[in-house]
Amino acid sequence: MPTLPDMYDGFLFELEGLLDANVGVIPFTTETVDHLNPIAFLSNDASQSAAAVASLLAGLGINAHQAQVVTQSHAAARLLTGLVPAQSEDEFVLGAAELSPAAYPSYPALLREAIRRTSARYPLAIGQSMDFVAAARAIQVPSVLLLNETMHLRSLLLTAPEQRPTFVATDLRDLFRRQPIVDCEARYWECEGWVATVNHGRLQLYPGPSSTLAAGARVLCAAAWNFRGLDLDIDSAVDLFTSLAA
Repeated sequence: MPTLPDMYDGFLFELEGLLDANVGVIPFTTETVDHLNPIAFLSNDASQSAAAVASLLAGLGINAHQAQVVTQSHAAARLLTGLVPAQSEDEFVLGAAELSPAAYPSYPALLREAIRRTSARYPLAIGQSMDFVAAARAIQVPSVLLLNETMHLRSLLLTAPEQRPTFVATDLRDLFRRQPIVDCEARYWECEGWVATVNHGRLQLYPGPSSTLAAGARVLCAAAWNFRGLDLDIDSAVDLFTSLAA
């Protein structure tokens, strides 16, 4: 099976999903960025300019330049092209200080501008928030959801179809690993030695190798998302996976 860089020709990173308040950037970010091209960083922070974001990334050891950064100002200017021309690349055409946060463009506009910047025909969106992957799905862009402490597995298993990511990863190294298909045998879902099933309304996980942790998340998603009952008990399976991932 191919890796994700083999399948896509543009990589759109949710900037906030790469940063961690305690360690600066999440693990393996620098190595990942260095091996992907073309790449764009999408910032949903309306107060930051592209130059400021590029400077922040450089200070954290991430090789990024200003042209790779897509901000709310860029997306807004693109939405209003032909109506009110911007005076410079980073200037919001209506004056950022006069707008409330709700008036800024959403993730779909940021994604479209990032696709234009990278000239990608087959882009891949990568982030840690459900809003980001849901926006990608809304405009038919494949996405990777990086599981983390705030966007934990429990929320993912219960999310609605229109908000689900295309791929699930436990860290950025999963982008360079094979993306095996989850096989279904009757009611059992299997991937790289991990098995998940639903028995009497309870999601159950049978662990595989620790080296293929993301496969565990994949089988849990497959089993949960194909459950046709009203209520699914996911607690014991999520607790088990969480303990194995720690």
